[in-house]
Amino acid sequence: MKQMMMTMLFCLAALTATAQEKKGNAINEKFFDAKVSELVYRLNMSDEQKTKFVPIYRRYTEEMRALMTPRTKEKPAKPATDEERLARTKQRMERQQQAQSIRLKYLDEFATVLNAQQVTRFFEVEGKIQKKLMDRRMHPKGKGKMRQHAKGAKKNERRKS
Repeated sequence: MKQMMMTMLFCLAALTATAQEKKGNAINEKFFDAKVSELVYRLNMSDEQKTKFVPIYRRYTEEMRALMTPRTKEKPAKPATDEERLARTKQRMERQQQAQSIRLKYLDEFATVLNAQQVTRFFEVEGKIQKKLMDRRMHPKGKGKMRQHAKGAKKNERRKS
């Protein structure tokens, strides 16, 4: 009986994990589609350019995500020592250097589809999109600094009363 219950729990856990992974992939695909739409609009791409651009941009995005994913998967504890702080700083800089290498690698490939002005604009717009996404991840709706500040101000008002 215990074995059967354990097997059922294991299967349920596996199904839940699979469902979450599918949901995550669907969300990632929606983000990708939204980013492509924004880039196509901002760069004023033709339909032909868009058709050629999307597969290149997908590979670029996958490489950048693979580089950044290990950092976001686990949330390490705050560094306790100076050596840990230096090690983290070095890791962050190495990751930035790797990201820059990926950008340089794809620069020529994007230039086969986009003109020079569009390529330059692509990196500007893409950087702004990524910054917005990171800001939203760091400060989800309703949990931003302004909201926390307002809560603190209310507490201080109550104390004064």
